[in-house]
Amino acid sequence: MNLDTTIIALTWGALSGYLILRTLDSGLAITFCLHGLLMTRWKRLANKAKPGQIRYTIILRMLLRASLSGVLYGFLLKLGDNLIQRKFHFYYQGSGGLFWAIVATIVAIFFLHASWFRLFVTWKVTHQFDFAEKQQRTFLIKR
Repeated sequence: MNLDTTIIALTWGALSGYLILRTLDSGLAITFCLHGLLMTRWKRLANKAKPGQIRYTIILRMLLRASLSGVLYGFLLKLGDNLIQRKFHFYYQGSGGLFWAIVATIVAIFFLHASWFRLFVTWKVTHQFDFAEKQQRTFLIKR
């Protein structure tokens, strides 16, 4: 393995590890939003006057953000993959591919805690009543 392949595997491994993690985390966030939307809709159909229901706009806004984020990171991942394979002739085989996989895994593990926290907040916003409003009030008070 020469120096060029090592540099490409390092940089593209780091970038693609982050992009893969963010794409997967956006997919899970979309799933959480859809589940929260379904649960809210089911509760509204069962009892329209029941207090403590999450507003649709909060969940839909979160769903839009997660969808746009997933599309953006997926697009960047595909664009980078095409660029790396076409311009630098880097293919995921041999020692270069193994080096890329190791670096991508290390970067993904490094950012896993932030991703987990982001998913936890998404779950709370879409499933816990008044969490988003409390969070926004706290943010406005701290400003």
